[in-house]
Parts: sequence; structure tokens; C-alpha cells
Amino acid sequence: MPTAKSATATNLYRIVSFDRAAEIITGGRLYFAHPSTWDDPYEKVLKHERARAIFAQCWCRKALSDAMWRIYSPYGLGVRIGTTRQRIQRVLTAAKNSHQFSFRIQNVEYLSQVDLQAELKTTRTDLAENYSFNNATEPLFLKRRAFDHEQEVRVVVYDASCLDGDPCKGISIKIDPFQLLRSIWIDPRAPNEVVKAYRYYLKEKLGFPGTVEKSGLYAVPDEISVQPAA
Repeated sequence: MPTAKSATATNLYRIVSFDRAAEIITGGRLYFAHPSTWDDPYEKVLKHERARAIFAQCWCRKALSDAMWRIYSPYGLGVRIGTTRQRIQRVLTAAKNSHQFSFRIQNVEYLSQVDLQAELKTTRTDLAENYSFNNATEPLFLKRRAFDHEQEVRVVVYDASCLDGDPCKGISIKIDPFQLLRSIWIDPRAPNEVVKAYRYYLKEKLGFPGTVEKSGLYAVPDEISVQPAA
């Protein structure tokens, strides 16, 4: 089964609403969604008895992307939170001291639909013969090529406590937000008044120590004049 290679210190980004970013800081929690809540039907096609205890969160390896801003900040008021693979690893490892769970961080590999279906069938066979955390979560690191603009890295969590009771749509894990987040960049389309308000709240009210700036994706460049030949 193909396995995506992962860098040891990759910068990662996630575009979220401003209130979600502030909530990570004020609540000190990281939310992981159950794949059944996602739109892509291939995320939930593989069924097994422990699937209800698997949750995930998506990050992007690409720092600047017009497409990602437009998809995840449709009203021009979102923010892009920044971290690294190492920071996520560190805060989740620390969280395991009080909350027992397993986790993986890995690049998503993008396949043709035919190849993805073949991999899912192979995983189904592997799980029937020998269940393991890696086998059960491998499908979440495989997607169709139609989604390759996302350049995703996924953090996948297995929490056995969710095997009992009603199915969970997601879980929150207690983390140190200042150890996790290194930067918060504001939508390049946001009005300057919004940028000032966001920066004031994050820096002055919440004490966020990292970078808080407006993305320069749409900054107007200096004019380039062409002089006619003599």
C-alpha cells in the first residue's frame, strides 16, 4: 500500500473563521471531526466496528493559495492559522498525559479514482485479517486527484473511549494554544478596519505572541514602466 512521505519540520496552515481561531486560544482545545461529517463520500465508504472512534483534522502545506482563501473564507473575513508538524506532534504528545488516544500525522496522497478504489478494497481485506490503527486510518491519507489543490496533511486520532455510547461528531483535545500556533494571517480581502480589530483582540486581549498580519496576496505591486526603445 502506498505511503506518503512526510517531512520532519513542515510548515502547516489552516484557514478558519476568526471566531474558531480565537476559540482555540481561549478554550485551549483542538477539535477533530468524525469523517462522517465531511462532504467527500470516499472519506466514509470503508465501514468497520472501530470507525466511530476515529477523528481527523486537515492542514495545508501551501502557504499562499487563492483557491484556499476563496473556499474556506468565502466572505473575506477568515484567518489562516499557522503551525508546524513538530508543534502538532509536541502538543498532542503532551495531551496524552491526561487523555489516552493514538494519533498519526501524514501527508495525503492523491490517486486516480480507480487506484483509490483498489486501495480501499485492499485495506478492507487487511482489516478483516488483522485490525491495526495504521490499517484502519490509512484510507484517510488517500484522496482523489480532484482534491490535490489542497496539498493536505492530516492529523488522525483514535480515541477508544468513543466506542461506547452514542456516536460522536467530533472530539476536543486539550492543548497549549501558544505552543501550537505560531502565526495568524488575516484574509487578504479583509477591510483594514477588520484587520485592526482582529489584531487588537488577538494581541492585546488574548496575548497571542505570534505574528498577526494581513496576507499580502492581493497587495498592489509597484508599477513597472516600460521605456520605448530609442
